[in-house]
Order: sequence, then structure tokens, then C-alpha cells
Amino acid sequence: YVRPELKWGKDSSVSSTERFGKKLNTKFHEGPSAFSRTGDTAFFTRNNYNGLYAKKGVDKTNKLAIYMSVRKNGKWSKAKPLPFCNKNYSVGHPTLTRDGRTLYFVSDMPGGFGKTDIYMTNLSGSGNWSEPANIGAPFNTEGQELFPYIDGNNKLYFASTGHPGMGGLDIF
Repeated sequence: YVRPELKWGKDSSVSSTERFGKKLNTKFHEGPSAFSRTGDTAFFTRNNYNGLYAKKGVDKTNKLAIYMSVRKNGKWSKAKPLPFCNKNYSVGHPTLTRDGRTLYFVSDMPGGFGKTDIYMTNLSGSGNWSEPANIGAPFNTEGQELFPYIDGNNKLYFASTGHPGMGGLDIF
């Protein structure tokens, strides 16, 4: 059951959607996203894409990357991948701390604990992201950690196949 006031449609308070436009939407996958507190910066998961085609890694598959776009004067800038993204591994599922200074995400980059791990990077005063750091145990396991989320109190939630639970991707 969904309360009537929460349903999408002409008779509800949530009655319209807004397309981001071609600068953000491509013919490839755009997925989990995070927005700055002010709503003027978007981080989102997309197939690693150079504007013409999806980039393929050495294993001949297309990986995921986190892209960033800034909204100025009502228009979104061209999306650019974050500097630590790589065509040979996936980086995705961004979540941003309330202050906008720390970004958590998942990746299957080399050196992790399992199939996908949670990493973090910090924004410097000069506007550059630090080298990603694996957040380690007890969070990361030999399984998959996915869909991290940081709430307003900086509490981390995530799904995992590696922690004991009820099955599948339980939330921790």
C-alpha cells in the first residue's frame, strides 16, 4: 500500500518529473546516484563511456564509472568521470556525506577483500579527490558489498552477500 499523497500522478503532490537531458542521459546505463546537499552537483554510475562508445577493458567487457556533473544557471554540465575510474574495473554506487567532502562507493578494483568492496575518497580544499581507500573489515568481506548509503548522521548502510543474514543482499 502506498499512501495516496505519495503516489505519482496528476492527483498527487509529486506530479512531474524532470529529464536531465542528453548531457547526462546516454544510450548506455545510468544508475545509482548521489547529489550534493544543495542539489547542484550530481554523482552517478554509468557505463564507462567516452561520448561515442562504451570503453572496454582488457577482459573485453564494459565496466562502470562514477560521473560528476554540476548544475549552473539551470543547466547540467557535461558529465565527466571521476579521476580514479578505470576501464579495467568498475567504480559505482556513489553516496556522499552531508558535508559533501567524502564520497563512498563500491569497486572491484585490484587489492580488495572480495568481489566488490566499499571505498572512500575525500575532497581536498583545492577540489581534487584523494586516492580511494578501502574501508576494510568488518565492512568488506570476500563477497559483494553494494549500494552504500550514508545518512544525515554519517551512519553507513550497505547491502552484502558476504555477511551472514537472511539471504541474498541483506542490508547492514
